[in-house]
Amino acid sequence: MSHNIENVSSTKRKITVNIEAKEVNNSINSTIQEYGKSLNLNGFRKGKVPASVIEKRFGEEVYNYATENLINATINKILEEEKIRPISRVHFENQDDAKKLTRDNDFEFTCSFDVLPEIDLPKDFSEYSVNVESAEASQEEIDNFTTQIRRSMATLEDVNEVRNPVDGDVLLVDVEGMYEGTPVPGMGAQNFLMQLSDNKDATNKEIDTLVRTAKPGEEVKGTMVCPDDYANADFRGKTIDITIKLHKIHKQILPELDEEFAKKVGFNDVATLKEAIETQVKQSKAAHVKSKAQQELIDTVLEKYNYELPASMVQKALSNYMMEARNHLGQQNIDPEEMLKALASLKEDGQKIAEKQTKEHVFLLAIAYRENFVVSGQEIDMYVRQLAMETRQSYEQVRDHVLQSGMIQDIQERLMAGKALDLMFDQAKHVEVASATPEKAEKPKKTTKAKEPKE
Repeated sequence: MSHNIENVSSTKRKITVNIEAKEVNNSINSTIQEYGKSLNLNGFRKGKVPASVIEKRFGEEVYNYATENLINATINKILEEEKIRPISRVHFENQDDAKKLTRDNDFEFTCSFDVLPEIDLPKDFSEYSVNVESAEASQEEIDNFTTQIRRSMATLEDVNEVRNPVDGDVLLVDVEGMYEGTPVPGMGAQNFLMQLSDNKDATNKEIDTLVRTAKPGEEVKGTMVCPDDYANADFRGKTIDITIKLHKIHKQILPELDEEFAKKVGFNDVATLKEAIETQVKQSKAAHVKSKAQQELIDTVLEKYNYELPASMVQKALSNYMMEARNHLGQQNIDPEEMLKALASLKEDGQKIAEKQTKEHVFLLAIAYRENFVVSGQEIDMYVRQLAMETRQSYEQVRDHVLQSGMIQDIQERLMAGKALDLMFDQAKHVEVASATPEKAEKPKKTTKAKEPKE
């Protein structure tokens, strides 16, 4: 067997393999032998069917198996010997017209795949410094989160008096956005519930301000500048005419933080609930602070690097971005034609985001491979269980999907990249800075034994 490796680019390898007839015959013979071990055929004992009979009766199937086995074994041997690590699926040239092994004939095939580019990694990251905000949770943050939990179980009471909306009110409205007399896709809703907040940095501030000028039954008009991250890039930065009709004002009645409420949310008493809330806020803030600092660090480091990106990884990241965008737009009941236009306008942004994500991922994988990081089966299992909880599916459903879709490699790479980022963060100098506006924490979970997700 001989092979030739061609460096098509810094991120792509092409391998041409020639296998001599003797090896071809050996592969066919061993496949026939293995095939016959469990074969039941009238007139023969199990496992005793002659090789000539098997080859004559089941030749096509046997030769397919033999071809697949020989190619896989050969590629794996070459990759191991040459210390090459593919980061994409192996693509075989002329795959649709792929030849099968034939006795007494040489066999040749060509395949290609993406690899990581060679990156001149620093010995460590001690020369870098990163700002790390205080992860200490304030009483105000704990109180705000407690209010979020109470609001999640609040009841609504109709406001009968004629007045303008105020902070905390839940409003039933119709909203319509128009640009030069044409409806803006995704900027219209009927009988939409919105809650007013005292958060001055809230999104859609123009809508929030405008609706406060209306009384139930009234229609008010105003304008807003379309956000820079709006789904349809054609409308970004443009002034949109907004019409809001206020149907009803509801007052939110928050439950008291008492023993009865604690039991409703799954805790034995108020003290246990408060303790869980404080723990959750602290954990959530610590995770957010670390994630924010790590992103700052990787952004700083990558400013010094420029390398070719594997095309398959960029395409995969772009496909994921577009799929998420399609799902998001689909939830807004947008006209199919308008959805296609919105998706087309997002593709340029998606390409930039995909390239940025790929650049980060490639760098972190390069570190992970250099450090010989490995991912255990237990770590993958924990990841799958967490994914099942987040998607509210059973562990078995998610596990089976992961196995059938070939996501194992993606999960392994993601976990390895996470370990590499942790290494970078641990080695960098940490500069403590004042805490910024806190992020919302997740709802607290009971500290008792977790239950398995339901089917």
